[in-house]
Amino acid sequence: MSEQYKFNISEDIKQIKIDVGLAGEAPNAAIWLSETPDRFVIGIEPIPYHWKMINNYETSNSLRPYPENFKILQLEEGVVKFNKEVICTIGDRFHKLECAIDNVKEECFKKFYMMDRTGGASGSSSLLKPTTAHPHYVEEELQVRVTSLEAILDSVDWERFPYIEQIKTDCEGNDFSVVKSIGKYLDRIVFITSEMTDNLHHWENTHNPNEFVSYMQDQGFSVIGLGAGEIQFGNNNLKNLVESDGLNCNTLGL
Repeated sequence: MSEQYKFNISEDIKQIKIDVGLAGEAPNAAIWLSETPDRFVIGIEPIPYHWKMINNYETSNSLRPYPENFKILQLEEGVVKFNKEVICTIGDRFHKLECAIDNVKEECFKKFYMMDRTGGASGSSSLLKPTTAHPHYVEEELQVRVTSLEAILDSVDWERFPYIEQIKTDCEGNDFSVVKSIGKYLDRIVFITSEMTDNLHHWENTHNPNEFVSYMQDQGFSVIGLGAGEIQFGNNNLKNLVESDGLNCNTLGL
């Protein structure tokens, strides 16, 4: 197991969420960290430029206007900001992983297509090759480290944390492969929120949405939300934890 996948979680943490595909503002991670002080978030993002934004948005020279009414993660200050104001501190509740996720058996390197940021776009890049229908062009082809979610979840103390509250994926057409990479731990995930858009024609060799849903249903999940470019799955055997453990299911995704 790679040392960089290991993480230490303080004793006051009660729950874990995993954010795959942070983009440049990490809004989901920011919401999760700000809404409760006893949550640990693992943030996964392969693009160095996005980490520059997440470290310090105002000095990253981003082409995107500073978002209004939008929570963002700022690692250099160790805070979450809302309308440029600090609303909470992060402490040791966030673990950074600079890599991409795919359904691979062991760590490797793959080509990653970083699309241009025309108009401030910062989240339209993928391990998948874009088609001619994609509205942006390839600005750079990167070699990025790739691993599976199963390899990362190997580091979880499963006696202390018998389940993971939520995994969110926003991986531009590669979400099905990312979810399949959870492997043997899939039955320990309560909620999974994945990108599910009508833009799949933007990517070569992308997944079939119907196949994705059928796979999840075969694995014991139900569709509990669909819309606004995403699909939400709930583990049929663990959804009762929403009430018994007081899980917050109001912010499953954006």
